[in-house]
Amino acid sequence: MEADNQQQDSTAVAIGQELRAAREGKGLSIGEVADRLKLSVKQLNAIERGDFASLPGATFARGFVRSYARYMEMNADALVARLDQCVPLDTPPAALVPVNDAPAKASLALPLSLGALLVIAGGWFLLPGAAEPEVQSSVPLALVPTVADPDASALQPTTSDVVAVTPPLVPASAPQPAAPAVTAPLAVAASAPSAAAPVAGQGRIELRVRQEAWVSITDADGKKLVYATLAANDSRQLQGRPPFRVVIGNAANAELAYNGQPVDLGSKIRGTTAKLELN
Repeated sequence: MEADNQQQDSTAVAIGQELRAAREGKGLSIGEVADRLKLSVKQLNAIERGDFASLPGATFARGFVRSYARYMEMNADALVARLDQCVPLDTPPAALVPVNDAPAKASLALPLSLGALLVIAGGWFLLPGAAEPEVQSSVPLALVPTVADPDASALQPTTSDVVAVTPPLVPASAPQPAAPAVTAPLAVAASAPSAAAPVAGQGRIELRVRQEAWVSITDADGKKLVYATLAANDSRQLQGRPPFRVVIGNAANAELAYNGQPVDLGSKIRGTTAKLELN
C-alpha cells in the first residue's frame, strides 16, 4: 500500500515538472501563465510541485491541468489520464431528498394539482360565451383535503397564488410553409428616389453582391471608393470621377450598374474575377 502511495506521489510530481519545463521552455513566467489561465500564482505553484491535494477538489485539479497543458501545446488528454492514477475522484454529493421522504412529496402534489386546476378554471371563465360551471364541479372531490390531514389547510393555495391564464381566442392554425426567398434584381431606374443623380463630371456606380465577394473600385484620382470583402446581399452606391477601374471577385454573383445602366459582367470574367474600366 505504501509503495502505491509513493508511486502516485512520484507521478504527480512528474506531471508538475513536465508542465514547469514546458513553461520555462517557452520563456514564460508563472505570473504570465496565471494571468492567461485566470488562475492564482499559488495554484500554479501547487500544480508544478505536484501538490494537487491543496487544490479545491479533484475536478478542479483536472480542469487546471488540462487548461495548462493545452496552453503549453502538450497532449492534455494523456496528461489528465496520468493524473487520474494519482488523484482520487471526488465523492459524489449525497442525495438531497432521502427515500423515506416520499410521503412529503405526496403531500406537496396536492396543492400543485389543485393550483393547476384553478389556473385552467380561471382561463375557462375568460373565454367568450363560455357557460358558467357549477360551483360543486369546479374542484373534484378527490382533491379536497380531509380534516384528518392537519397540514392540508396550510397547503391550500390562496387567491394571490393563482394566476389566470387567458387561452387564445382563436385556435392556432397549422404553420404554413415559408415561401422561398427570392432575390430581387438590382434596381437601376434613374428615377428611383434612393439613387442620387451624379454630379456634373462624375459617374455613379451601383453594386450588389448575392454572395460574399472581394471588390476594388478606384476612380480617376486614384481614390479607392471600395476596397473590401462585401458580405452576401451587401450593396453599395458610389460616385467619383471616371474612368473607374473595377475588380470584382466571385463576379458571377455580382450585379453592376453605371449611371443607371446595367453592366454585363459575364464577358469580363476570367476564372471567378471580373476586371473592367468604366468611362
